[in-house]
Amino acid sequence: MRTRPVLILGVVLLVLLLASSWLLASPASSLSKAVMRFFSKEAVEEGSEKLIKEVGPELLQRVSAKLVRSGGETAVTEASELAAKHGPEVLRALDNAPAPAKIVQVLRELPAEEVSTAAARLASGRRGQQLAEATETFGVQVLQAEIKHPGVGMELVRVWSDGGVALGRQLSREDALTLGKYLDDLQSVPLEQQVGLLQVIQSDKERFFSWLGRFIEEHPGKTIGSTTFLAAFLPNSERILGGAQINFDDSGRPIVVRRPGLIEAPLNKLADSLAVGILWLVGGMAAVVTLWLAWKLLLPAWRSNRQ
Repeated sequence: MRTRPVLILGVVLLVLLLASSWLLASPASSLSKAVMRFFSKEAVEEGSEKLIKEVGPELLQRVSAKLVRSGGETAVTEASELAAKHGPEVLRALDNAPAPAKIVQVLRELPAEEVSTAAARLASGRRGQQLAEATETFGVQVLQAEIKHPGVGMELVRVWSDGGVALGRQLSREDALTLGKYLDDLQSVPLEQQVGLLQVIQSDKERFFSWLGRFIEEHPGKTIGSTTFLAAFLPNSERILGGAQINFDDSGRPIVVRRPGLIEAPLNKLADSLAVGILWLVGGMAAVVTLWLAWKLLLPAWRSNRQ
């Protein structure tokens, strides 16, 4: 049977891992035992085959050395517990992180059902390294945002910190991806503009994303994540979301063009009606005053002529 050689090879590997003098004398031994405990939950043949493919002494030694340097034996123990529960993806995540001891602490803060997903994100190459760096700075909320909106959640937190976490909870996947097109650009604009845009989005999320969809269709290649654009957009956001048009001149500068929208048009009609009414009122009052003056001035003259 094919599984028998695999089983034998798996057992040999485990014996070598646990019996090696350098491994038993190092923190890597607790990591190797943790991985063994994880695989012992499955059928022996399947677990041995996975162990051969997924872990090796080099990975264990490298991760354990990094953990000892950044967090001591306690970090190794805590990492071992995580690996025992959630598997070797935890080890790959720690291997990919600049400061693995911090990542261990953050993973321990997550609900158990989110740890494997978070570890997979952290283990994914350069993107995983960036996620680990952001996690070390902003904490567990970065991982939770990235779990909900893969490829976007980290940038939401980078731009708006706690505000980005709250916004991520409110956004649909479609809205998060739409906004995600501009998050890299928004990281470079001044803080007051970042805050101003967040306030606009939160105050009327539906109208903002309805407008943003039209903006993308009408202005492909243009970004909302620039100082110049936001300088025009933020002071006029109510007009723009209400229907005012944004155009770009030959130099690429945004120009707000007045065009009545869903809210602005009724207000304009009301203003026009009030203006007409005021004109009629003023005209009527003028006519009354004129008649009164004529009565006061002309009537005495007419009476004197008759006498």
